[in-house]
Amino acid sequence: MEKKTLLEFIAKAHRHTYAAPSDVRKQHRCDVPILAGHKDYHFSEGDLSYHDSYAGSSWAPGREVVFFQGNPIWCMAYQGQHNSKYDDTFFQERAFPFLKRALMNFDDRCPFRGPAEFSEGDFQYTFVLEGDYDYFKGQERVLYRGESVFHQDVMGSLIK
Repeated sequence: MEKKTLLEFIAKAHRHTYAAPSDVRKQHRCDVPILAGHKDYHFSEGDLSYHDSYAGSSWAPGREVVFFQGNPIWCMAYQGQHNSKYDDTFFQERAFPFLKRALMNFDDRCPFRGPAEFSEGDFQYTFVLEGDYDYFKGQERVLYRGESVFHQDVMGSLIK
């Protein structure tokens, strides 16, 4: 599969799942997760499909997989944690809604997480990526008033 086609599909899938506006996201949330205790999203178009599955809410490791004609061709795993100085309400009501807005502002040439930098009010998002779509690792970070409150490591690659 051509890089351009795959990246365009990943971008479209991300615009319809976890970080998407609530009404769009709900259309692609799976009623029954693949694994117990997980939250799953699924998006399909033509021969391509995307599946995101994660567990937890504040520390939520997971994996995204893209399939071509039912066969896995690309995946990305993610895992992170938050600063325990802040309570769950802060994350659910402030930090994670900001994170979703940052994630929706990704560069279409690199649609794996958010942009390299994104700021809004007291929040700042950064994403540092090493590699390309065929094999990469990176880290995203959310800062609140200059203090790191959440970080997440990602790694992904083509599946051959």
